[in-house]
Amino acid sequence: MEKQIAYYDQQFDYATAIIDLRKSLNLTQQQLADRIGVPQPTIARWETGNGNITMKNMEKIAHAANKKLIIGFA
Repeated sequence: MEKQIAYYDQQFDYATAIIDLRKSLNLTQQQLADRIGVPQPTIARWETGNGNITMKNMEKIAHAANKKLIIGFA
């Protein structure tokens, strides 16, 4: 049960980060999707925490936003 909670906490953190970044850039889900080459429903899934986003796609998002993806351990 603890592993499941940790997994969903992590997905929520990713979702929040994507939403915050997209909104800070004043982009719609469609515009972000176009920038990184995925369908808009994929962005919607990531933003609800229902998609299993890969680090490769996180890197694409960072690149599209001219940002650096930083990964750490806590």
